[in-house]
Amino acid sequence: MSVTKPDAIAADPFKSSKWNELTEGRSFSQSDVPTLALLCQWHAVVQRCMADLDFGGELPQVAYQNDMGDLKAMPQLSTMKQASAEIRALNKQLGINDEAR
Repeated sequence: MSVTKPDAIAADPFKSSKWNELTEGRSFSQSDVPTLALLCQWHAVVQRCMADLDFGGELPQVAYQNDMGDLKAMPQLSTMKQASAEIRALNKQLGINDEAR
């Protein structure tokens, strides 16, 4: 069954594309729409974190030096870790098999 893409998802090219990818060939009910929208949001969070880490070089920046000279992990890493856990949980809730093919 085809589900209606929310306007907020349709308005964002990345989220809209992710929605299409997630719903293609799968059957969802209208009650799944909020969960699908949330899943698209978490994918967008990961995408943003990756873009933030990929500035100014070939390799992503994973650490920075604070004002006291301490080396700290970039906060995007913990955000991506949380987003990854949320994505896995939402995939499971929706019955999306996220195992490597």
